[in-house]
Amino acid sequence: MAVALGALVLLVGAAAGTWWWMGRALFHPGTVEQALAARGETLEVPPGQRADAPSWQVAPDVQLHHRVVGEGRDVVVVHGGPGLPPAEPWRAAVITGDTLRWHFYDQRGCGASSRPFTHAPPGGTWQAMQAVEARLGLAAQLADLERIRRLLGKERLTLVGHSFGALVAALYAAEWPERVEALVLVAPAPLVTMPVDEEGDLFTQVRARLDAEGQRALAAWMKHSFDFPARLKDDEAHLAEHFAGFGPLYVQALRRERPQARLPGSGAAGGFLTLGLYLSLGRHHDWSDWLRRVRAPTLVIHGAEDLQPRSATVRVVEALPHARLVELTGSGHFPFEEQPEAFAATVRAFLAEMER
Repeated sequence: MAVALGALVLLVGAAAGTWWWMGRALFHPGTVEQALAARGETLEVPPGQRADAPSWQVAPDVQLHHRVVGEGRDVVVVHGGPGLPPAEPWRAAVITGDTLRWHFYDQRGCGASSRPFTHAPPGGTWQAMQAVEARLGLAAQLADLERIRRLLGKERLTLVGHSFGALVAALYAAEWPERVEALVLVAPAPLVTMPVDEEGDLFTQVRARLDAEGQRALAAWMKHSFDFPARLKDDEAHLAEHFAGFGPLYVQALRRERPQARLPGSGAAGGFLTLGLYLSLGRHHDWSDWLRRVRAPTLVIHGAEDLQPRSATVRVVEALPHARLVELTGSGHFPFEEQPEAFAATVRAFLAEMER
């Protein structure tokens, strides 16, 4: 079964010790525009693009695949993974299509969007990692969100971020606080600070639910994932195939607790994108003070049956100045698919309150 790992966050666990050379995060909050300028890039987008176009040109060599559902207030969805967009618009988006216009886009480097690298860029290992992070890491993703805002012609965005995408949405709201009207964070990845404790580490939660054979497979997958010098020798197709391989292990762990769980399909995985985002995160960072810049009212939705414990989601809520938590029963990491009516009603009520 294809699993929307866009709904999962591949948290860096203890097995990431092979990152010995990369303790600090390569992403530095508050420096997106400076980083772009240093590379000769801007936040401007080509004029004359339609908000409902099937693709958006956000840079001379980058197009973002785009799907729109519904009519009404514009809502931009930031998918997770990292690097795995949903195969189809969420069920909950279809339900709310009479009042909300949902914009689903595949982030650069995954799905049907442009992939800047088919092979690692030239240079040594460290130079290649820096180049991948610069083109595909958090700063590049935040810049694309700002370009989307300009393309849509909006003074402020309403963002719905899922799992790893919730971190991206929150960081955008801290980078440009005046440009976000409302935030909805669904099953947010607890990556405000790293390293993540064992309770909030997805790898730990999955490992605990696997049989001995599954645990060996997970250990091998993690060792392979974080051997960056070796992974930089792979091409995009092999990298994407490898990172998508976490899906069956997650399904195996989840089915032991929730045999009837509804899991959505995923779009094409990103290879170098996932590496770039891992490099952005590093092994150590603390962005809690930075996220206090967020001004937007924030709704955090937690599925009561998520493998991610409620306490990990609460830590995300506590990091944001104007956040409140809603827990949805009968759903896990994918409430917009598992409980679409309840999810839709919750989001509608929150946004209606913001309008009032």
